[in-house]
Amino acid sequence: MKKNYLLLLLMTAVVSTAIGQVDLKGSVWKLANDGGALGIGPNKGDVSWFNLGGKLEERACQLDDEFKFNADGSYENDLGDATWLEPWQDVEEGCGPAIAPWDGSAIADWAYDADKGEITINGKGAFIGLNKVFNGGELKTLTDEVPATITYPVEFSNDGNTMTIDWEFEAGKWWHFELEREITPVVVDEAYLKGSVWKLANDGGALGIGPNKGDVSWFNLGGKLEERACQLDDEFKFNADGSYENDLGDATWLEPWQDVEEGCGPAIAPWDGSAIADWAYDADKGEITINGKGAFIGLNKVFNGGELKALTDEVPATITYPVEFSTSGKKMIIDWEFEAGKWWHFELVLNRKDNSSVKTFDKNLFKVYPNPANNEITVSSTEKLSKVTIYDVTGKVMFTSSDVNLNSTVNVSAFSRGIYVVEVLTDNKTSVKRLILE
Repeated sequence: MKKNYLLLLLMTAVVSTAIGQVDLKGSVWKLANDGGALGIGPNKGDVSWFNLGGKLEERACQLDDEFKFNADGSYENDLGDATWLEPWQDVEEGCGPAIAPWDGSAIADWAYDADKGEITINGKGAFIGLNKVFNGGELKTLTDEVPATITYPVEFSNDGNTMTIDWEFEAGKWWHFELEREITPVVVDEAYLKGSVWKLANDGGALGIGPNKGDVSWFNLGGKLEERACQLDDEFKFNADGSYENDLGDATWLEPWQDVEEGCGPAIAPWDGSAIADWAYDADKGEITINGKGAFIGLNKVFNGGELKALTDEVPATITYPVEFSTSGKKMIIDWEFEAGKWWHFELVLNRKDNSSVKTFDKNLFKVYPNPANNEITVSSTEKLSKVTIYDVTGKVMFTSSDVNLNSTVNVSAFSRGIYVVEVLTDNKTSVKRLILE
């Protein structure tokens, strides 16, 4: 069991959008603005042979291409003034005007078979994702016969706004495409994140590392999704009361630096969800900060400036993650140069929202001083407090009292030096602050 130190959230269920309920009529799609949105590798979801990591700006002319499933059954590629061209088209590689018949001029239609999980595009020159790929091979020159029909295996996210194509077009060769439905942008702010629960996307490119932003060529989950199921069900909870929680269930992915064999097993403290943690989102900077030793997003060993190598390493008290959100607000992307020339890449999807906290979080509810402190602290508030509790970084209660007033003094001289969390409650509010003892 994982601890939420405020014990305030009641879990709620949401109804997922089944594949058969996805309505493509009138929808317009683009490749996701993400390094793993287009790539190729030897396994499903694997983009280690090639991906867009480090090439997003260069490929802007490709990322704005539109794939239109018109309501009348017709299909259209709208590539604008320029798209990405390749040498097989008898041009230099780079942005330029689209070349017929892949220029949007194709007379085409579309059909979706939800039971088979397939989209079929009929029309020479019409395509999804990449124009050269068809069932059974790739076009090599402009004189190659252009297929009249292409069938794509597709999966959709629960909300129906992300389309994933993992396609073994030739034996042992898999193209991977991620497309997002064009919708009215969702404003992602602190209020939006409150009560949200996220998981790593069930996709080979959802966790990986490489030498450039969005690049997962050094390592990714391609071909490892079943093996890593215990990791893909880990939950990252931005609780509505301002606390943060890792809910890793009965098992998560373990690595040798934790003095265990690599594989699924019970989570090891302090990365087991027991951390007393809080979160903050700075939308202007595009950063999420997690405070609490052992609390993390995506992968437990990574922090600002390095990776943990052994259980005896000092666990950081704070980690700041650079984040971007999809237009729908349903995907969180972290591209993180944690060390020079080393980029971790995480893709998380919104699993559910839970705003059922019974108390409002108010960061200005109280003050604690002095901080840092030595022997004694004062907890001061302009509102009547019902309880004061002090936790250590493992979640152990070091002090608690309901006999409090507007200015309560607590003797902390017997506490070990280090970082603690002070929590206060009123009838309808809660707040936490970090306390440092020197």
